Amino acid sequence: MTLSPSFAQGEEGGYVGSKNEGNEATIFNFLKHFSYDQYYYSSSSQWTWNNDNRIDNMDIAMFSGHGNNWSIQMTDGSGVDLRNAGSTSDEGYGDLDCEFIAFQACSVIPSPADRASWASAWTGSNGVFDGLHQAVGFRSLAYMSTDQDMTDTFGFLVKGGAAIWQAWFAAINLDCRSDEMGCAVMYPTAENDTYYSFIADPPASSTWLKVWWQY
Repeated sequence: MTLSPSFAQGEEGGYVGSKNEGNEATIFNFLKHFSYDQYYYSSSSQWTWNNDNRIDNMDIAMFSGHGNNWSIQMTDGSGVDLRNAGSTSDEGYGDLDCEFIAFQACSVIPSPADRASWASAWTGSNGVFDGLHQAVGFRSLAYMSTDQDMTDTFGFLVKGGAAIWQAWFAAINLDCRSDEMGCAVMYPTAENDTYYSFIADPPASSTWLKVWWQY
C-alpha cells in the first residue's frame, strides 16, 4: 500500500527511559527529522494500559534507555515486560495505529542465536505484536557513546524513505561500535516497509514472524 502525501506526514513519538544519561538527546536526534507529535519521559502506562494514547497512537515510536530481553526500564526504575504488555484492554501495538517501534537499549530484541523463544515472546496472547509491522533494536549491549549519532542517522534515513529495519542496521554499521549488533523482528511480508509505503496491517492474531540479526 502506498500512502497519500497527507498521510505521509505520519505521527512520531519518542520516550525517554532514564534521566540525565543523554537519552533525551538520543530521542530528539531521531525526532528532529520530523514534525513529531510526542516526546515524553517514559512511564509504564504508556506501554501498557494507556498505550492507545501514547505508543499505539503513533505511526513510529522510539524508546531510549535501559533494557534487557523483551524488557525496558522506566524513569522511576520500574520495568515493562513486553511479553505481557498487551494484557490490558488497550492490547498490544498495531491494533490502533503503530506500525514501527525502535528500541535504543541493550538486548531488547534477542535473536534465535540468543533465545529459543525469540518469536513467541512477541506474539503470545499478551505480547505486543497486535498488528505491529516491525520492531527494531539490539541483541547486544548498546552504548551511550554512540547512540546519539546512531539515532540521528536512523532518522535521516527513515525520513529519506529507506526501509525501516534496513535503515536501523545501516545506522548501526555507520555509527556504532563493532560489538553492537542489531536485531529486527517483523511480520514477514512487511520486511520491505518504509515509513511512507507499507503493507496493510497484519492480523492481530498472527504468530508469524521473521527475524534479521547482525553477528
